[in-house]
Amino acid sequence: MTRRSRGWLAAGTAAVVLLTSGGCLGHSNDKWKEPTNGQTEVLLNAEAGHTGSAGSAWLGFDGAPDGLAAGPDGRVYGLSASLVVIEKDHTAKSILDDEVHSAGGLIVQSENSFVVGKGGQVLRMQADGKSFVLAGTPGKSRKLGQPVPETAAAKDYHFSDYLPHPFGTRPDGSILFSEGDVIWQLKAGRLTRVYQAPRERNAPGKSGRAVIGDGSAVDQSGTVFARISADQTSEKLGEVVAIHRDGSTAKLSFPPRITGVTEEPAALDVTWMTGDDGNGVYVRAAGHLVDYVFHMASGKAKLVAKAPHRTSHSDCREGRSVDSLKLPCPMPWAVAYSPEGLIMAGNAPFVLKVATK
Repeated sequence: MTRRSRGWLAAGTAAVVLLTSGGCLGHSNDKWKEPTNGQTEVLLNAEAGHTGSAGSAWLGFDGAPDGLAAGPDGRVYGLSASLVVIEKDHTAKSILDDEVHSAGGLIVQSENSFVVGKGGQVLRMQADGKSFVLAGTPGKSRKLGQPVPETAAAKDYHFSDYLPHPFGTRPDGSILFSEGDVIWQLKAGRLTRVYQAPRERNAPGKSGRAVIGDGSAVDQSGTVFARISADQTSEKLGEVVAIHRDGSTAKLSFPPRITGVTEEPAALDVTWMTGDDGNGVYVRAAGHLVDYVFHMASGKAKLVAKAPHRTSHSDCREGRSVDSLKLPCPMPWAVAYSPEGLIMAGNAPFVLKVATK
């Protein structure tokens, strides 16, 4: 399967972690106060250790992010080497381990139902490790750029050799996922093509075909936002495509300059996106020396969080609230919307909650 390398291999056993003062989520509940608008709280420090119970947080939220979501119950779920949840009482629990190795994408349907991509298929997995095929069948993969049908029987379809990446649901409950150059909608055993990236004549990749990156998003109105890589190496903000419910498409609209940003917005690299509770999207983007989070809707853009590239972690103490535009912590790679705030995790040993209201 073609996918981003983790850079390491880790295995662990299911465990409940009571996070303590040495870089874990515990202490009394007096420590934890919801951040107010313009503030970010450090929810988790995953540097406590890589073995034993303390490793559960590290296995789910450090390293390359394969999935990040806030569940219907308000809890935070992260997928990396393991599937891990941060409980309401500030404990971290490993839910699945070996079962989700080499999996990607994450939709949390309930505390016992998770949709992921694995082995050329889209699966629904339970907390007991049982899995059920929702779409895809083993066998010969379709070639990147090969035209796909408007609709097909989900369990009989051969996907490309790119890992399916579930990223959200539309208002009618349809599951959305990307694979290679296509975004699909899955409902009642049928696949419906949402979008197929056009051929890039000048793309340097072997196929000359644009690819849809991990971390695409859908807002509450059902509009899908796709990260498009024309060269199969990076996804620029200026290349993000919005796909509306009626099938019409347009580049994501935003101003040529954004307050608080010295770089050209269109040239920033998009690492992840998440829909909001209306008709907009939050975008995590990387510049030359600074990382950003924007909220974009109706052609407008607002800077929500900002952090210089850094390696120091000394000011990232759990329970501490800081100015979102002056983050003292390395900015994590992935972002997920929740009514309580944006959750950020991945490629940094921290989980952050960014207040947006």
